[in-house]
Amino acid sequence: MFVIALIVITGAVCASTTTPSHEFHFSYGCYETDDVRVDLVVDGDMAGYADFTKKEIVWAMPQLPQLAKDFAKRIFEIAESSTVRCHSVLGKAKKADPGSPLRQEAPDISIYTRYEGEDGVVNTLFCLANDFYPPTINFTWTKNDVEVTEGVLNLRYRHNSDGTFHRISTLSLIPREGDFYSCKVQHEASEQPLSITWKLKKKMSSSAAKFFTSSLVLSLIGIMTGVFFLIKKPN
Repeated sequence: MFVIALIVITGAVCASTTTPSHEFHFSYGCYETDDVRVDLVVDGDMAGYADFTKKEIVWAMPQLPQLAKDFAKRIFEIAESSTVRCHSVLGKAKKADPGSPLRQEAPDISIYTRYEGEDGVVNTLFCLANDFYPPTINFTWTKNDVEVTEGVLNLRYRHNSDGTFHRISTLSLIPREGDFYSCKVQHEASEQPLSITWKLKKKMSSSAAKFFTSSLVLSLIGIMTGVFFLIKKPN
């Protein structure tokens, strides 16, 4: 069985008095297979991870602080040197609890729109995957069961206070009545991909709305009349 030890090193780094400070977190995942995963989190965002085959940091954040770029080589050296320490902690953890499973948290997913859905009006769908670990997840959008890639934007990984992550994928669209959109989320902790669907709510026609309003008014009048006669009924 796999075992994992998670170590988090936190520090605020500032290049100069004129450069804003940034908070860096290193998360180390140690496995019985001798693999070590080192994730770098900057200011609460999943910034990248160490690729020990390429011997470099693979960045996942589109807009990095300049400080991270300047110290990329040093950051990888720190990640590389952590492997020895990581396995040392792993050995102690195995002795303390030899049955500890590899930490995996499946995501919770939800879907919502930027604006109230209207037929033929530009809108944005948001697909949120939350509380998952490790921080690797894939989104797939479909329209009427056909995959779409145009208008898709995957936002950055965000770090939760309990060590899990959340991420949002967005889809720009012009909804039409009868169309339905699905967001499929794949994560290694889920036995199968998770999926959630959104479609435009059918609005009541003006004639139906008038009929409903008239019926409601007549019903209220009937109720009030009944109450009036009940009150006036002689003892």
